[in-house]
Amino acid sequence: MRITGSRMLELATQATSRAQTEVADTASQLSSGKRVDRASDDPLAWAQSRRAALRRTMSEGRGEAMSSAREHLGETERALASIGGALAESRQIAVQAANAGLGATDRAALGQHVAGLFQTALAAANTRNAAGEYVLAGGVSTAAPFDATGAYAGDSATRELDIDEGARANVSLAGSSLTAAAGVDVLPALGRLATALAANDLTAIQTAIGELDTAHRQVVEARSHVGSMQAVLDEAQQSRASLEDAMTARIAELTDADVITAAGQLAQHTSALAAAQAVNAKLAQLLSPAR
Repeated sequence: MRITGSRMLELATQATSRAQTEVADTASQLSSGKRVDRASDDPLAWAQSRRAALRRTMSEGRGEAMSSAREHLGETERALASIGGALAESRQIAVQAANAGLGATDRAALGQHVAGLFQTALAAANTRNAAGEYVLAGGVSTAAPFDATGAYAGDSATRELDIDEGARANVSLAGSSLTAAAGVDVLPALGRLATALAANDLTAIQTAIGELDTAHRQVVEARSHVGSMQAVLDEAQQSRASLEDAMTARIAELTDADVITAAGQLAQHTSALAAAQAVNAKLAQLLSPAR
């Protein structure tokens, strides 16, 4: 098959064009640091990098949700600590007031102090988080869970959250843990002690000591549960950070250019372009009508 001069010139022009594209692409890799910037650069690597980027994005979303849950649990822990403090102080007062030598006036004064501790505990039990939700309300987080008497009006629902790919965990504590369902009604126990002190009822005061012991154990157990949930979230956050680092490294592995290799390729492509241009110029000269 005979190749005409015009066909030779066409082929040389195509070779020059390819060489120019290779030089431009390699120069772009060196300047941007990216080997794969679009699907056409390397379809498989591009698709794999997109999957890695999606996993990283989803992990970042879980991280934000876990940070909010961690803050929620922090508010819950502070609320329980305040309630526990009120219980501990009230028990000390009950033990003091159980002394038969104490008079009605003194017990009434102690009763007023316990009434103040009850209000402190009630306010803590109705703590809200930064989003305005009541942290101990269970599933009914928009309404105060404890009424003026300390009775619980919420439910026992708790929240779950995705903490890893395919893993979920509880991230809230319901106020039902402070009710008779878990031992005694914690806040009303404080109210009963205040009433007993005001009424100078020695028998009721002595009974209150045992109730307060049970109530305090409930709060300690609830705080321990919250601490366990916080620990799970902290561990999950560490795992999440490791996953995101791994995905970032994987994306870089798939898409970043090897500078040394790219520099060598640029030199080769530049040389090839110069050769192609020389051939093209020579052919054009040979095939010129003037000759």
